[in-house]
Amino acid sequence: MNLKRISPCRKGFVLVSVLMLGVLLISCATAFTWFVRIQVRSVFSERENIADRSMANVVSSALINILSEMTANSEYDSPTQRWFQPFVLPFSDLGLWVVQVTPLDDKIPLRNLFLPDGNTLRHEFEEPFLNMLDKLQHKELELILLDFMDRNNRPRVGGAERDNFINRPPYDISELLILSQDLSYEVLYGSGTQLGIADYCTIYSDGKINLNFAPVHVMELLPGLDERGLAQRIAQDRMEEPLRNLKDIQNLPGASPRTSTLLTNIAGFKSKYMNIKIECMKNDSEGGKSFNIIFDRNTRQIVRWEEL
Repeated sequence: MNLKRISPCRKGFVLVSVLMLGVLLISCATAFTWFVRIQVRSVFSERENIADRSMANVVSSALINILSEMTANSEYDSPTQRWFQPFVLPFSDLGLWVVQVTPLDDKIPLRNLFLPDGNTLRHEFEEPFLNMLDKLQHKELELILLDFMDRNNRPRVGGAERDNFINRPPYDISELLILSQDLSYEVLYGSGTQLGIADYCTIYSDGKINLNFAPVHVMELLPGLDERGLAQRIAQDRMEEPLRNLKDIQNLPGASPRTSTLLTNIAGFKSKYMNIKIECMKNDSEGGKSFNIIFDRNTRQIVRWEEL
């Protein structure tokens, strides 16, 4: 083709087209490079996650077996016992791993509120349950919660059954959010300095509350510990001398003659469930994963695995 015969306007159009094609090719090359980088980074990240998850499984499995053996003959759990203190595991390729085991069974047991019939509220937990709702300023939730969790589909006197009621104890406390028209997220989990139902209740319990680990605000709900500062005194004393049995509670200054009797079917001193918290401290700025692993000490089975 003789370029001399091409008009200046057409020459400009050809030049612009060539430039646009070049820009397009460069953009495609840049996008492909970024795509490759993202994919490579994703592969390395997933490989690191798998390595962390595998190591967490090894660490937790070893801890479960060791703790179960070491504490088999112990009559109580205590914050002063060395195996409940945090410790660090250094791994050259995986960073530092901070591990701590904490006994649970430390709150009102939602899965043990009822007698074996699944409908009758255990007498010893009636007062703590009502005290909790009073503290939360939501006493209107009493019949709703009980109808929601009991085994039958018949409403209690003054209550009301609904189609979405599970009629069984919850497998996870988040199941209470099914009651969204009555119970908000803030009421369940708290907000700011305001506590929620989750701060008072647990599904991980053998039916008794371990007073060596129960928070003060939970112990204050219990009969015999809700006055004369006994709950606060227990929280202070157990850091030096753990509670071993009900007699230790009865000997506390300020305890009434009936305190141990009132707590007979409520108070425990050894936990069935335990939580292993693992935090992986990486050498880079991105940090690492965290794990919360709950296990049943009696069966040595993991019942919940949570990655954060």
